[in-house]
Amino acid sequence: METQKFLMNLIADRITAVAPTIRISIPSLQDPRTWLIDFRPEATPAQRQAAQDVIVNFDIVIEEQKLKDIENAKVGKKASLLAQPNKSVTVQDLLDLGLI
Repeated sequence: METQKFLMNLIADRITAVAPTIRISIPSLQDPRTWLIDFRPEATPAQRQAAQDVIVNFDIVIEEQKLKDIENAKVGKKASLLAQPNKSVTVQDLLDLGLI
């Protein structure tokens, strides 16, 4: 569920980066045909097209894999850190692991 929320926010962030919006609705994450954008009146045709291009080019499988890769890298870093019994854990170590 956390992954779905993250992906929905990612889509919304990408859309709002290219066009002024009032609302973005994503009823079904798996079906981009259901995604709706309510544009602000000042949105230009180019901005509206750029937002539609975000939808067309958003690949859920690739984005989910990126998230898995990031999580796996964090697990690997954490295991590596824990495998060093004489190492003091620093704030930077915790930042690198995404724990703070």
